Amino acid sequence: MMDKENAGRMRTIITTAVCGNASDVYQTTIHITGNENADPSRVLGCTITNAKIVDSKFENSNIENINVRVNGQFEIHIWYEVNGDTKISKNIAKFSELIQVENIEGISFIEEKCFNQLIIAKINKKSISLGTSVVNISGVPTLAIQVEYELGVEVVGEVRLKVLTYLDNPPREGDETDIPEPVFSGEEYGEDDD
Repeated sequence: MMDKENAGRMRTIITTAVCGNASDVYQTTIHITGNENADPSRVLGCTITNAKIVDSKFENSNIENINVRVNGQFEIHIWYEVNGDTKISKNIAKFSELIQVENIEGISFIEEKCFNQLIIAKINKKSISLGTSVVNISGVPTLAIQVEYELGVEVVGEVRLKVLTYLDNPPREGDETDIPEPVFSGEEYGEDDD
């Protein structure tokens, strides 16, 4: 037990911390028409490259959940056959996903950019093609590519921690050079003082 001279004081530490994180796998189908109105007969191959996050922002967040809108893009390179010839098409495809993060700190996050609130968004795994086909959309043969990608976000915000501190040897009046460091009492963790 602490004596009155070393009585504990509550201190507030203000710091930044991860207030929530989440990741999820998304799938979307991209439709591409052939170059120069060519009618593709079959897909020969497909690669997805240069996936990147364009921006991220808070959207309709509340005390229970932090909603983060993540916008990004990737390049689709597709080889297909037209009348026995091989054609190549390169397209930029965009994505926009709303990721819901549990607000473990109960902090109020706002939609506009605010000091001490930060979103770290990333693509966790390389974007891949799950399959390709030629489909008919409004009478036009169109290339369909099913894409899968995994997004992750971390939300960083300002948090306040309350700690109980006391001084082992309180400074004497007028003694400014020998100020002892604060020591955690351990009482908040149920430890006994001997």
